[in-house]
Amino acid sequence: MSDFEENQHRITGDATIATSWIEESRLPEEEKNALRRFVGRFPSLRFARDDNALLNRYEAVDQVMLPAWFRASRSTLATIDPYSLLRINDFRFGGSPRETPGQEYYEISLGYINEEIRELLFDQAHVYLIGQWFGTDRSCLAIDLENPEDRRIFEFAMEDLYDDEDESRPLRESLAPVLASYADLLGHIVEVRLPDGDVVTATS
Repeated sequence: MSDFEENQHRITGDATIATSWIEESRLPEEEKNALRRFVGRFPSLRFARDDNALLNRYEAVDQVMLPAWFRASRSTLATIDPYSLLRINDFRFGGSPRETPGQEYYEISLGYINEEIRELLFDQAHVYLIGQWFGTDRSCLAIDLENPEDRRIFEFAMEDLYDDEDESRPLRESLAPVLASYADLLGHIVEVRLPDGDVVTATS
């Protein structure tokens, strides 16, 4: 994000502090329960949430309007601190060719990466990229910008969208809803790979 210091706009805290963020939030109770499960599985780790300036910066850089529910989720609890890779145990909903994520780690990172991907995802699929398998785009995660009230997380392979584009098919037909919300995504995390390579497995 150029000279914008992202880390200065990420609020961090231990499990006790993260739990207080959850309890003070206005998220639906189901989503609070998912976040409680996430924090409870990793009591020894630190957590992070985004402040408004950081969320505004994402909007400015990617030229999008983030759904209000997504801003509320990320400002309550965004990820592990420091930035880590995350493994999901399964998807809540079926329909993706990758019915279960397996042993792959997801890199949760907001943004379109480059203009070509922005054109594909924003202009044609109308979604905002929030993560993908580390080192590959064979499984990507996104939120819906066409229907900003839809809290579900959608999964797809970038190759499938390029094939749709080449064949003049609607790109959204290759999007599969796999999780109920961003909080649900965090609630399905069962393993964290820290920057130093250490792996922390969920306590339950």
